[in-house]
Amino acid sequence: MQPDLLQTLDTLFDYIEDHIHEKLTLDHLASITHISKFHLHRMFKHASGQLPGEYIRARKLARSLEQLVDLNWKIIDISGHYSFEHEQSYIRAFKQAFGITPLQYRKQGAGDLQFTARMTSSMITILPYGYIFHPIYVRKPAMKLIGQQSQIRYVDNEEYYKSNSAGNLFYEKFFHLIPNVLHDNVYIGLTNEIEEHYSTYQPSVEVTSLEEIPEELNGIEVPANQYAVFKFICDFHPSLINIDHLDSVWTFIDEYWQSHSGYSKSDAYYFERIDGSLAQEHYGELDIYIPAKQITL
Repeated sequence: MQPDLLQTLDTLFDYIEDHIHEKLTLDHLASITHISKFHLHRMFKHASGQLPGEYIRARKLARSLEQLVDLNWKIIDISGHYSFEHEQSYIRAFKQAFGITPLQYRKQGAGDLQFTARMTSSMITILPYGYIFHPIYVRKPAMKLIGQQSQIRYVDNEEYYKSNSAGNLFYEKFFHLIPNVLHDNVYIGLTNEIEEHYSTYQPSVEVTSLEEIPEELNGIEVPANQYAVFKFICDFHPSLINIDHLDSVWTFIDEYWQSHSGYSKSDAYYFERIDGSLAQEHYGELDIYIPAKQITL
């Protein structure tokens, strides 16, 4: 993983702010940073929840608030200043973002609006084997899984990469034989922490029904829950991710999230989700879903 990634990202964010009045394309930003369009697209989405074009448009709208409170600026001139194709394009985008038109905002004065803040590299943390984004929080419905469950001692997993081997074996032998699959190419690795020394691990796929379970496999239903979702990205294929890589992820989660987020784990299980359609030889993504509850004081 590039040691200067954070500096590169901050250069990118600075460039967007310095050139916010121009038409900025993904191709142009990729050429400026020497990051592939694919990686740039993914990083923006993970860090901000927005695609690059959405983020740039949101920042144009946020910056335009400065001119809207200045009556010397006409709305048509503000739209041109931020490279909107037409005045109406700016007005529509503004209303979609803030619920009121630029003129209504101008008449009301500098009221309270929720706008997109400038991104910084602090949203991303570099780890020894990749980088991780600060979590998002989601409410996920119950899901049905079919997979191959096994008990794994933590010491064996650290020495022999038992979870990694179980996941790859399941993918090669069973993944494409399971009926009623809900999402093609999506792998779920469910861990249930049993006691201090071992856990169960079930490489799985999500299905619509547990009525047809192939021999040698197990079916389980995971209840609806609220999760903190951490995204880990690396510059190698996700099939190679093992406990050594995830140790740094869990250290970050334990030291950052459980200490500073105001949330804590609410159940003894968690799961990993890998979308195989995104995997490349030099690119991997893994999402860790941790049942989470807000700490009440």
